[in-house]
Amino acid sequence: MKIKYTILQQTTVIDYLESFHLSKSKIYKLFLEGNIKVNGENCQRKTILNKNDILEIDENENIDFKCYKKRLDIIYEDDYLLILNKPAHLLIHNDSKEKDDSLCNMVAYYYQVKGYDLSIKYAHRLDFDTTGIIIFCKDMLTMAYMNYMISKHEIKRYYLALVSGKLKNSSGTINLPIGEDRHHKSRRRVSKTGDIAITHYQLIKQYKDYALVFISLQTGRTHQIRVHFSHLGHPLLGDELYFGSTKYIKRTALHSFRLEFIHPVSKKEIILQKNIPYDMKILVGDVDVDREVFK
Repeated sequence: MKIKYTILQQTTVIDYLESFHLSKSKIYKLFLEGNIKVNGENCQRKTILNKNDILEIDENENIDFKCYKKRLDIIYEDDYLLILNKPAHLLIHNDSKEKDDSLCNMVAYYYQVKGYDLSIKYAHRLDFDTTGIIIFCKDMLTMAYMNYMISKHEIKRYYLALVSGKLKNSSGTINLPIGEDRHHKSRRRVSKTGDIAITHYQLIKQYKDYALVFISLQTGRTHQIRVHFSHLGHPLLGDELYFGSTKYIKRTALHSFRLEFIHPVSKKEIILQKNIPYDMKILVGDVDVDREVFK
């Protein structure tokens, strides 16, 4: 499938490709196989690109997951990005491509219906129980760009969580390294020898037995939010792996709520939100998150 990019300002082909942080090996392959053109013509690495020129890349890919027919909740879509609202109790992908009941399989079916001959590329993950915003990239340039921006913490991801107990502070930063738990292969723990992990939080509303918390991640470690709050004695509601109570909700009460980033191609700011699902909504009532957080 051919992906087209409208050039915004004068540059060269190589500089444009490198601005997406595409690897040297992939750039080399594009030119070697003749999969890149400018205004329909073959080009060289130093070919000048002028404003409004069209750079075209033939992705030369196929759908690489089995198709699973189920409707996607699409938050945003253009030629480069597919951003979805992930439901609870769904894997991003299975451990085997022979299985067909993950979000990637649902995206594969959507691509098939739309006639997109593209591999399935997700820029980050959400846990099985976590709901909310997740990014899929349609092309190699966007994938490279989004991966780089995530690694540099330039894509802002915000979460809503229901944590148990009463919080002592209305806001704070949890700066505790996270490593593997040698006693439980699926669990992580705060560890002096772990990787740096930084979580910022703000209390939105305190209830009798739990609190609604707005969270931003400075790093993105596995189970970071769950580990940090459990370590503080406030495990997320429903999170049995980290000792959270299932009295109020039967899954981890964590929702990917808001996303902010600069679009890789248009360079425009994109801000997306998805309100919390019903199982969390009934526990928090009509609280106005926007008013409380983005005053």
